[in-house]
Amino acid sequence: MLGIAVPLAVAYLAEMAMVVTDRIIVGRLGATELAAVGLTGDLMFEVMVVAMGVVSVVGVLVARCIGADENHRIRAQVRQGLWVATILSVPMTIFCWYITDLLSFTGQDPKVMELGKVYLTSAVWCLLPTLWFTVLRQFLAALERMNSILYITIAVVFLNAALTYSLVFGAFGMPQLGVAGAGIATSVVCWIMFFALMFHVVRATGLRDYALLTNIHRIDFSVIREVFALGLPVGGITLVESGLFAIIAIMMGLFGAQALAASQVVVSMLIPFFVIALSIGEATALRVSLYAGRGRPRSARRTGFVGMGIGGVVMLAGSTMLVLIPDRLTSIFVDINDPKNAEVVAFATALFTVAAVFQLSDGLQAIAARALRGLKDTVLPMWIAAVGYWGFGLTTGYIIGFPLGYGAPGLWWGTAIGLTVTAALLTWRFVVLSTREVANAPHL
Repeated sequence: MLGIAVPLAVAYLAEMAMVVTDRIIVGRLGATELAAVGLTGDLMFEVMVVAMGVVSVVGVLVARCIGADENHRIRAQVRQGLWVATILSVPMTIFCWYITDLLSFTGQDPKVMELGKVYLTSAVWCLLPTLWFTVLRQFLAALERMNSILYITIAVVFLNAALTYSLVFGAFGMPQLGVAGAGIATSVVCWIMFFALMFHVVRATGLRDYALLTNIHRIDFSVIREVFALGLPVGGITLVESGLFAIIAIMMGLFGAQALAASQVVVSMLIPFFVIALSIGEATALRVSLYAGRGRPRSARRTGFVGMGIGGVVMLAGSTMLVLIPDRLTSIFVDINDPKNAEVVAFATALFTVAAVFQLSDGLQAIAARALRGLKDTVLPMWIAAVGYWGFGLTTGYIIGFPLGYGAPGLWWGTAIGLTVTAALLTWRFVVLSTREVANAPHL
């Protein structure tokens, strides 16, 4: 499992490093620019990860084919996964184009919305190549061939930093475009990543035999239905989770640009540890699915428990860091010695304390949900997530943050409660379902 998780984690971290790099660069323009790119960029990303959740089941389906020794079905799963990604990209792009128009009705700072619109109109073109890249990544992860993804993502970290800096500030002969430059750089880099990975898939030894592009124009509705049947509930889980954080981000904007900027700082520092947990969860899902395809439920159950155990240790380490050095983490994004940033620093310090509490639950719920995905259990986990995130998290956060008057930290405390409830329920679901699978398995 670690053979999949470690290179996948490095690749995810490289991708997230691009997001953090963009915010560091844009943050030098000012708190308003950082808030604009952070808020709109986060909302675009949350929309994108919903679709990524749907197409991510391609990896689970490929792993199950490998476990059941049905390699002849792999090409159809991947090819139709690319079609599903294409279909999903259309409404995604349209929705993201008009995000700021929708946000204007929520009382956001007009200047933040103006800059956010400029950023989004150049960044939305990253959506389609990102979904295609996700399908190919899941295919390679199921085959346990992750090196190409690792090399590509690490290389584009440096390309993204150079291109973003050049287009934002007009360096190296490039035009000075401000926040629009950050959006253009994101789109260009995502297309480069996709084309590089596709070139590898169609040319590499052992991969070109799958002939993924052969008859790519043909649509197999039976496979597409299978992807949607398993993937839509996964997308639903992602939607209720991303919806929670999107609403929290919007509510944070009601406390002012300084609170919103502080929130973006804290979220950016949560990303590295969460994507490590996410990679462990993806590896767990693939291995659980592989063992389920082989008819080995005990191994599938053990894999799920190991994944959650490793993830818990990683997230606990991250929480410790957030508590010990909040000022140093904040200084990465803003000058903490500048008096005009004093309010941002104060908000960030308070939020880091809360984030340290719920980060552990966040990692555990992500891994537990993916372990269940490996067992093809996605519908009930979606409802569990809805109750945990919205019934407990958002409701409690609103009450603590607004009626009780605890402000931004109160909003985040509600999130902590929702994530903890969700993690507990999803873990319990995996224990019950995997135990039932073991009990029903034929004794050889």
